[in-house]
Amino acid sequence: MKDILDNAIRIARLAGNKIKEMQQDKSFTEQLKFGYELVTSADIASNDIIISEILKAYPTHRIISEESEDHNFSIPGPTWIVDPIDGTVGYANGHYQVCISIAFAEQGSVQAGVVYNPFLDELFYAIKSQGAFLNSERIRVKEVSNLNQCVIATGFPHKKENIAHITSFLARLLPHIRDVRRMGSAALDYCWVACGRIQGYYEGGLAPWDMAAGRLIAIEAGATAGHYALNTPPTLPEDIFGVNIIVSSPGIFEEMKNVLETT
Repeated sequence: MKDILDNAIRIARLAGNKIKEMQQDKSFTEQLKFGYELVTSADIASNDIIISEILKAYPTHRIISEESEDHNFSIPGPTWIVDPIDGTVGYANGHYQVCISIAFAEQGSVQAGVVYNPFLDELFYAIKSQGAFLNSERIRVKEVSNLNQCVIATGFPHKKENIAHITSFLARLLPHIRDVRRMGSAALDYCWVACGRIQGYYEGGLAPWDMAAGRLIAIEAGATAGHYALNTPPTLPEDIFGVNIIVSSPGIFEEMKNVLETT
């Protein structure tokens, strides 16, 4: 697994350098996919680098990327789960809360994850059962016991439907917390829980590439992960099932979950 991680780090840095260069040079273009979701030529350039480099090193492995056509997670075997730019809207507007997310899974279980923010040169990574790290330094969640001490992050979907339902959860939570953050990258939200910058994060609907690497990093840093208001059984393995996710410092997990589920 060390070889897998080393290659994921190397590839994330290559892709990160490319998207940073394209943002600085303003050499990327923008378009919409599905009529509402922003994608840039930097997403595609990053995707091409990541897929090419993975296949050079592991030609028999599957790759599932946000920008690929193969989104079948039911096929077993070694699988890479990739988001070539997590935070595309922020990226297109010159923000720095942007990352490359690369995870490696076997039989639906994520074994290694890398999240790289090239603008801040922050590299988060983990191997299952071996702890979580930021730029070679081990990281841990911030120990808290009361939700009112906490800064909590959330995110919103690209497709603006059911706004009242989405904002109802925020309305439930706001009176019980210190503050809220909206950074625009699910992978970085997980990593910020991992290193204690925020104490919790929730969101209604994530794709596997949004969460696979970041979730592992958060758990390896001591976070508790689960779901709130989940009315149907998971349709994917827990490591990549993104419906109504919640991740937090252990001391506030149940309190935060209960608040989100209180109508």
